[in-house]
Amino acid sequence: MPLEEKTQKTAQNLDLQSLLDKNRKEGLTSEEDKRARELIVNPEYSDRDCWCCRMSTPGDIGKAIYDTGLCKSHANYALISRK
Repeated sequence: MPLEEKTQKTAQNLDLQSLLDKNRKEGLTSEEDKRARELIVNPEYSDRDCWCCRMSTPGDIGKAIYDTGLCKSHANYALISRK
């Protein structure tokens, strides 16, 4: 993988993770919420499985997006529920 592409994916991962963390602690601005939703809708998947799926839904495990450890469904849930 070219360095530029790897750097972009790392930035997206950090962006989504930081947005989810900020959302949980203090909430997001409308622009930050829009950015988080864009990153979830158009994800890059990691090699790992979603840790929430592994804990709660045996047999139906989604792939984690970026390195958040969450699949699209659980990332959306985290965004909506602020958990």
